[in-house]
Amino acid sequence: MNAFMTAGKTRCSIQKRGVVDVYPRLDGPYTDTIRNSLLTVLGTAVAAAILVNTQGAFAAESAQVQDKTGGAFQEERVLPAITVTGRMDNATTEGTGFYTTNETTATHLPLSLQETPQSVTVITRQRMDDLQLNSVQGVLENTTGVTPYQSDSERTSFYSRGFLINNVQYDGVPTVVGNIVNGSGIGSLDTAFYDRVEVVRGGSGLLTGTGNPSAAINLVRKRTTPDFSASASLGAGSWGTRRGMADISTPLTEDGRIRTRIIGTYQDGDSYIDGYKPQRKAFYGLIEADLTQDTTVSLGYDYQSITPKGSTWGGLPLWFSDGTQAEYSRSKTYAQDWSHWDNSLKTVFAEIEQRFENGWSLRAIANQYRTEYDAELLGLVGRPDRATGLGVSPNGAYPVALASEGRSRQNTFDMMARGPFELLGRQHDLVVGATISDRTASQDDIAPFYPGFAPVNVYNLSPAYPRPNFGAMTSIPTSTRIKQSGVYSAARLSLAEALKLIVGGRLSNYEIDDIASGTSLHYKKSGEFTPYAGLIYDINEGYSAYVSYTGIFNPQTGYQDNKGNVLTPSEGKTKELGLKGTYMKGRLNASVALFETELDNTAQMIAGTYTPGGAQAYKGADGTKSRGIELDLQGELARGWKVYAGISHFTAQDGDGVRLNSQIPRTTAQLSTTHQLPGELSKLTLGGGVQWQSGFYQTPNTGTSSLGGEQGSYALVSLMGRYAITTKTNVTININNVFDKTYALQKGDFDTVSYGAPRNVMVTLDYRY
Repeated sequence: MNAFMTAGKTRCSIQKRGVVDVYPRLDGPYTDTIRNSLLTVLGTAVAAAILVNTQGAFAAESAQVQDKTGGAFQEERVLPAITVTGRMDNATTEGTGFYTTNETTATHLPLSLQETPQSVTVITRQRMDDLQLNSVQGVLENTTGVTPYQSDSERTSFYSRGFLINNVQYDGVPTVVGNIVNGSGIGSLDTAFYDRVEVVRGGSGLLTGTGNPSAAINLVRKRTTPDFSASASLGAGSWGTRRGMADISTPLTEDGRIRTRIIGTYQDGDSYIDGYKPQRKAFYGLIEADLTQDTTVSLGYDYQSITPKGSTWGGLPLWFSDGTQAEYSRSKTYAQDWSHWDNSLKTVFAEIEQRFENGWSLRAIANQYRTEYDAELLGLVGRPDRATGLGVSPNGAYPVALASEGRSRQNTFDMMARGPFELLGRQHDLVVGATISDRTASQDDIAPFYPGFAPVNVYNLSPAYPRPNFGAMTSIPTSTRIKQSGVYSAARLSLAEALKLIVGGRLSNYEIDDIASGTSLHYKKSGEFTPYAGLIYDINEGYSAYVSYTGIFNPQTGYQDNKGNVLTPSEGKTKELGLKGTYMKGRLNASVALFETELDNTAQMIAGTYTPGGAQAYKGADGTKSRGIELDLQGELARGWKVYAGISHFTAQDGDGVRLNSQIPRTTAQLSTTHQLPGELSKLTLGGGVQWQSGFYQTPNTGTSSLGGEQGSYALVSLMGRYAITTKTNVTININNVFDKTYALQKGDFDTVSYGAPRNVMVTLDYRY
């Protein structure tokens, strides 16, 4: 990073990979934000030089220049000339204080939200800090169009547009996160490592090659800062929750060419569920080095340990033997003190990026991702007697136990080149890349069994059940190897000044070998092409309209029919039509999207039918359709007034007209806002939010439910307040479920019910240097 002072008068600018970006006025209301951004991106010395040179210069002549971020014209003060040469990531949100970003990676092209022909939400670092979204589950619960389905304390799956989300990326590289039995596998991940989370709704074959037409979740890690920076936080909350975080970034050499960043977190305590003690430990380390002004290498490692005690497995029996429904205190559980579901996730990654004078760049990333888990669980099934809470065979609630352990390793390599080119007198953009991954996984399962035949009294959940001797039981080993590879490309073609075409595709290869219970499965698919196209029309400087088309290819190797044969892939297409707007010089983005997905051969459960190995059997259903609308608003309404709002509605059914995944709500809406008070009260920031969702139900005699279950619509209200004790220290209080609403997380799954958290409070003390 070099700064060069030049004579004469010109505007204050930052040279970014050959492109000049103009910052908003440094004497305007965003001086603090700009100062923080400069400190984060350029370093103390360079930022100070820019800010010092602005003092006394504002009386100079003014000019009108076009602000690229918002498209509107603004007044620019002419300053003593300062040219800063270096790298800056337009997408980075840390240190900006914003609820939106200038750039996304939806197509691997450097596009703003307004230029991206899909529905995109970016959860920034500031929003995660304001709402204390310390887990990926918390982030996704606060994202438009994403619905969690929480089976128990450890398993949360996420859905979008009616389909399970199984597309996850780290820094834009596809990754299989967690174990399939653990839902979507990402809910418990700590967010302290991430600059932002990008959620691209709809088909994402260009990004991931395979997957459902639901959404792609991109977890974007924090990077080093050019100068020393540090932050720490301590939190305490309801049920004895304790949380600590430390984050240090520093140069290792005097010139700052070699830098490192280390982040650590620890969280434990009790919970609203009797005997359940969640615990998370996480560590992230990164070293970056500028080999030259245009060449940067990075080496990183992250580790997350999730070790809860008293883990639940499913809920409590929903139905009494007389056909009426049971109700419980939200704290009740039959999990024992020996129940646990431990997970560890480790990633080591290396990256090199080469930038060229013509605006092109070449990036290569290698990842190795390892997971291990160990679970011993106890749950309840059955229909107890309403009068006694016990029942006489075949009625009554009986314990069911299982044990499982497993491990996986995934090696992934991705190489991508992107940059501008000229054709027919216009400038266009192109990205070309290739990805290869190899994942091996093995597990040993002791299948669910009844450890005893004495019914449990559901009124006092007695008697307790001692830990079975799992070591003396026979386990069922399973091993799986999945190999994927693909090449992809996308181009943004400037057809006219106001009309852009994004066209691309991915050619994928997929192969799986699975061995279980003495039987083997081999499946291979080569040369599967997934197309992508989007057309964007700039109506004016603030609005654009788009239409997009995405192909779908989703292998279903985790699903078998009643003969034990794996289902062939589901295939289909997603079409989307939308309108986007940008305001406040790019600090506020809004969008509305209409979508339709058609999918054939979708895996659906066959109620009461099982594979030869005893697993749930599935069938492929053609004609599945999902249609809906999404509205999204993210950013800043005025100085110090941030907002996030969204509404999503969809309908989905299979070819027979049966409602698809009825256990998730069809309509969700949310609003959250924070406002820094003006004048003498500027040390105080107040905020609040509301989340509403429509009802959901389980249909009797379908899927995992024999009698069904229904949860009505409900809303959850939250409040927050932050007080700046000093310029470096603040204290924040967050209150969730303010009105202490009782609601079910799931109702009817295996004829059980699980409840959400009651009102809870978290107080956090933050220090930033």
